[in-house]
Amino acid sequence: MATSDQEQVIELETRMAFLEQTVDDLNDVVTHQQAQITLMERAMKHMNTQLVQLAGPNIRAADEETPPPHY
Repeated sequence: MATSDQEQVIELETRMAFLEQTVDDLNDVVTHQQAQITLMERAMKHMNTQLVQLAGPNIRAADEETPPPHY
């Protein structure tokens, strides 16, 4: 019985080691994805700011536009 208990402990320790490695790998992926999301959010805010600046008074809202002649 002692060998069986010892084998079970070794098996559990082995599984735990693999699970810890998996958690570390997943944490690395999530950290990398968060960095990418942060960069994309900054880029989107920058592009939105540029769009607002470029829009200026020359572009009217859709409800202010006259319909095309074929309507």
